[in-house]
Amino acid sequence: MGVLPEYRGQGIGRQLLEASIAKAWKKGITRIELEVRADNEHAIKLYEKVGFVHEARKHQAMRFDGVYYDAIQMCLIAENAV
Repeated sequence: MGVLPEYRGQGIGRQLLEASIAKAWKKGITRIELEVRADNEHAIKLYEKVGFVHEARKHQAMRFDGVYYDAIQMCLIAENAV
């Protein structure tokens, strides 16, 4: 999921993320996982703000235009999960 550059900074990403999380909880999902490029500080901060926590760092896990990047694995667990 992403937001086009001209629409960033308007809270659209957070709204999309929160709507997705709410739908997951409503469907009974109790754990959400994601992976994000380690240099994507804005996305990581957004995920942290809504409650995601860091689980692992995968070295050279992603490749874009021939350049390798580390990836951060994060998760969010429902409050009522047993």
